[in-house]
Amino acid sequence: MDRILLQKLKDWRNNIAQKENIELFRVLPNKTIENIALTKPSTKEELLAIKGIKDKKFNKYGNDILSLVNGSQENVEPVLDVEIGNINNKDKKPYTVSNYLNLLNSKLREQKARIQGEISSLEIRENYLFFSLKDKDDKSVLKCFMWKSDYELCGVLFEEGLEIIVEGFSEVYKPTGRLSFRVSTAELVGEGALKKAYDQLKKKLEKEGLFAVERKKSIPEFSQKIGLITSETGAVIHDFLNNLGKYGYQIKFVSSRVEGQVAVRDLLSAINYFNNKDIDVLVIIRGGGSLESLQAFNNEVLIRRIASFNIPIICGIGHEKDIPLASLAADLMVSTPTAVTVALNKSWEAALNNFQIFEQEIINKYQRLLANSKHKLEILIHELISRSNFIFKRFEELKYQLNNKLMALVYILEDTRKTLNRFHGLLLSNFQKNVNWLNDYLNEAEGRLKIFNPINQLRLGYSIASIKGRVIKSIKQVRQEEEINIQVSDGEIKSKIKNIIIPRGESNKKM
Repeated sequence: MDRILLQKLKDWRNNIAQKENIELFRVLPNKTIENIALTKPSTKEELLAIKGIKDKKFNKYGNDILSLVNGSQENVEPVLDVEIGNINNKDKKPYTVSNYLNLLNSKLREQKARIQGEISSLEIRENYLFFSLKDKDDKSVLKCFMWKSDYELCGVLFEEGLEIIVEGFSEVYKPTGRLSFRVSTAELVGEGALKKAYDQLKKKLEKEGLFAVERKKSIPEFSQKIGLITSETGAVIHDFLNNLGKYGYQIKFVSSRVEGQVAVRDLLSAINYFNNKDIDVLVIIRGGGSLESLQAFNNEVLIRRIASFNIPIICGIGHEKDIPLASLAADLMVSTPTAVTVALNKSWEAALNNFQIFEQEIINKYQRLLANSKHKLEILIHELISRSNFIFKRFEELKYQLNNKLMALVYILEDTRKTLNRFHGLLLSNFQKNVNWLNDYLNEAEGRLKIFNPINQLRLGYSIASIKGRVIKSIKQVRQEEEINIQVSDGEIKSKIKNIIIPRGESNKKM
């Protein structure tokens, strides 16, 4: 990579960015410059093959870049390092026609100018247009060239005889050697012409419904993320930021020119930057000015971009008389940048005011509830004291009664103790007698039980027959082949009935 060429390209880019008041990357990105320093293209085709260089870029900067590249190569005259005044130096090698024109164009591009004149001829083609500007005083003529995209962007309808102010620089078209003024923007001359164009455009856009209220988007309440477009110089931005309340706003700022027709391109670029950005509202502001200084805000392309933007837009553009059409197309129009801060602060201030009211209402309600609760508590305390006194009084009465009862119980217990002592001997004597009597009674009952005990009868040869736990008392309780138990004095006999014999007398009775 040619480091010297790289540095020259960077220095050239810095100058262009400063003159056009744009960011460096909008001239050429770093990667594109590095590729140029690496490949050193010497022709238009080679330069267009580099990523980042297309027809539009080449038309704008191509000759400059090729001059820098050719000037850095060996055995080629370093055209940028030689002043035109040194051409007659016989010690220097002669320029080629191409190199000389490159040098000349590079110097001419540095001489940007604003030129006023009357359109004397006009030829509009598909992508560009040619026209001539004539001086009204001495009839001098300047041939002009303008890209169609720049023409449409300026918003001025060209026609022969129209007086305009153009801005741009001169250059020599190398294939023909013709000098022309390359126009970047154009504007009308005079308040009357501007007012006429203003009224015509306003009528046209009103008819389309571009200013209709029902088309406008509502500004979100409690907006916090704000996109801001204005010039970074001047008092407007400082007034805006100073008047914006301390409600946690997050400002994303893009600087843009806001004066005259040349500001259109900057404003469009700034608006496009905010497309799909995370913001709640986009703010465009500038101070007051005449119709001439506010031309950019009466540009049809800019107005339509504002009307179609997907995020609500607030315009705070000061004006002497006629409201800028960009403000009419915005979702909210206010008269000054300070009024924009009032609109943004409004919902926050209302919320804060409501919050303070709610806070006072809460405090008042709390105080009322506290007073009511205090009163109820005092009543409860008074009632609690009264009941406590009653309980303590009743406790004393019960305590006195309990003491009396206990004393009476002591006396009763003492009398009972004495009575028990008196009857102690008697009780023991009667108890012994009763025990002896009971013992005799039990002995007698035991003798009787022994006499009538069936077991004793079994020892005499008797037995007890039973079936299924029931004593057999009749032949009717049994049947043949049934098993019966026969209990004798020293055990049991299991037996089976083979035959049931009915006494004769019984048999006859049944018969």
